[in-house]
Amino acid sequence: MTAGAGFFISWPALNARVAARLLDDFNPHGCREFVKTLPVKSVQSHSVVAGNQIYCPFRLNVDRALLRNELMSGQGIGRVNIELDFQYLSINYGPITEAVPAVPLAQVEESHIPVLLSVGGEIWRNLNTVHEKKFIVVEFTRV
Repeated sequence: MTAGAGFFISWPALNARVAARLLDDFNPHGCREFVKTLPVKSVQSHSVVAGNQIYCPFRLNVDRALLRNELMSGQGIGRVNIELDFQYLSINYGPITEAVPAVPLAQVEESHIPVLLSVGGEIWRNLNTVHEKKFIVVEFTRV
């Protein structure tokens, strides 16, 4: 993929999809290795203590010495991160309360933020429902 290339993040059960632009100018090694994994599916969940963040299990084998970090608490809406120690991909859809370092890989396109906000709310409601919890699959695919 070329600089600033993108991928889609889809939640078929929610009939929702957003486009994200790779941050390969910031983390070229991480982005290159991430793209090699596509397409991939996982199960979407929601943070309980970090704020407005959805995440899914995801393993990425990379050379950590080649990666740059940002504190999640300083990131904007739509940032897509890999957390290597806990092996998950996260997507911020609102304020994050924890100043945890993460490796940013992508940014959801500005025009798709309303869809991301809706998805985040649905994932939160699913987490907090007492009856009929759903396994919500998330898919990451090349453009």
